Order: sequence, then C-alpha cells, then structure tokens
Amino acid sequence: MSKHISVVFPGQGSQSHGMTETFTPDEFYNLGYKNPFDFDLLDIINNDEEKLNKSYYTQPALVLTSLLYYQRLKNILPNQPNILAGHSLGEYSALVASNAIDLHSALKLVYKRGKFMAESKNGSMMAVMGATLENILNVCDQINEDENENISAANLNSPNQIVLGGLESSINIAAIKLKELGAKRCIKLKVATASHCKLLGDASKKLENELNLIEFIEPEIDVIQNINAIISSDITKIKQNLVNQLTNPVQWIDTMKQINQHKGIIIECGPGKILSGLAKANGCENILTMSSATFEEDLRNML
Repeated sequence: MSKHISVVFPGQGSQSHGMTETFTPDEFYNLGYKNPFDFDLLDIINNDEEKLNKSYYTQPALVLTSLLYYQRLKNILPNQPNILAGHSLGEYSALVASNAIDLHSALKLVYKRGKFMAESKNGSMMAVMGATLENILNVCDQINEDENENISAANLNSPNQIVLGGLESSINIAAIKLKELGAKRCIKLKVATASHCKLLGDASKKLENELNLIEFIEPEIDVIQNINAIISSDITKIKQNLVNQLTNPVQWIDTMKQINQHKGIIIECGPGKILSGLAKANGCENILTMSSATFEEDLRNML
C-alpha cells in the first residue's frame, strides 16, 4: 500500500535571492512558463533582492518557484499526492498544482493581490511565542474595545506561535500586555502591510473583482483552504475563501491536524524550510523539505 502524501506550499517570507537558479531552461519550458508581465520576473528573482522583497513581486516569484519544485516532485513521486495545502500565498500554488487554475492566470492574479495589499492601510505584524491562544485572543479583544485600535490573530501557525496583525499602535500595546501575561517572545515582523486582518478590507474587495474574471475548474487533488482548514470542490466557495483569506486568520494549526491524521509523508514544496519547522511544531513526523540537498534520497527512504 502506497504512503499517504501531503504537499504544502510556502508563503511570503520563504523567498530568497536566486531561488530559481537550480532550475534548467528545459524545466521552465516543460512548465510552460512565459513571462506574463511587462517586467522580467526572473531578472528580479536573480538580480534585484530589494524588488524581490516587495509583495507584488514576491508573490508571483514564489508561486513560480514553488510550481517549478512541484514539477520536479511529480517526476519523482510514484503516485499523485493525496492532499495539497499552502500557507497564505501558498494556497494559490496549491490550486495551480491541483489544476484548478492555470499558472499564468495565477501569476497575474497574485501580482495584483500584492498590489492591492500594498495599497492598503499600513499596519504591523508580530509573532507571539509562548502564550496561550486564549490569552492572545483576550488581549486582542481588550485592545479592540478602543475604537481607534485594530488587532487580531492573523496566522495560527502552531500552538506555540501565533502571528498578530493590526495597527502599529495596537501591536505595541499587545506586546506589553502579552509579556505581562508570560509570553516568551513578541517579535515584530519586517512587513509593510498587515495581512489576514480587517485592514485588508479594501484589498479583499478588489481581489474579489479580479477573481470573478478568472476561470477556475474543480481541483483534481484535494486542497485544504486556509480560512477554515476544509477541502472544497465548489468553485464559488474556493474563490470566496480566497477573498475572505485576506481579512481572516490562516488556520494552519487545523490544517496540520487534518494532514497529520493520515500519518503519511509531508513534503514542503518550494524554497526554504519554514513550513517544515511549523509541521514539527504541530507534532507531525516524516517531514521532507524539497530545498534540502538530500531530499530525493530522503524521499526514497520513506516511500
């Protein structure tokens, strides 16, 4: 009996300068990649780190790189993966991998998603380690009692790591209150815009308009969506979940619970190893990272 395989795709923060350099011209050709922009995306990935870290360049760059990794993975795996999931932006990579949306439509869509996010109110984000979810949510509720403040949980990454998003002032208040309640660390993230919170309300409306112009088909592989950690084959629901994802928390703890119940292999498909670390933090085992030099050997040993 073949092992259950879940593939997870990373979001922003996993990008790195030159992250497509290991891929050959043939791999780009086989993926069917043709630059859909009036700028050279590959030149930005390989030669302009400052631009690469701007959200509207990061997003198509990461989706493209993740799909190049996925193409390699398909050539190695004996069978199609059982489940796909992606963290935030990574959900778009998962939907391309499932053939729900074509690559070039996705690249143009996430570029616009990045633009809409950049146009939104400036906010801040903070990773909180060593505090209970109950305490974190209570602190957010207390701060939001002031109508001038706005803060909420943005990424429920693991029982020990919750990311908050909101106004700069609200984040600063939360850091003080959570440390008083025993939080081990409160680390501000280097981001220009707060994601997965109410500050992206305008961006979500613009994204909805764009999504309505793009054809989706039913995924060929199950995709766990961020907003509710549920698999859906309904195109209307999938699109609406992508819209709502911008203003609601990424339910990664519940996503990992869904995946972990199969006790199979988890493969991080893309640059970096952030999701591999989160999988371990959520109690998962048999985790592989495609960017590892020993990935193919490690996979053969597990299959």
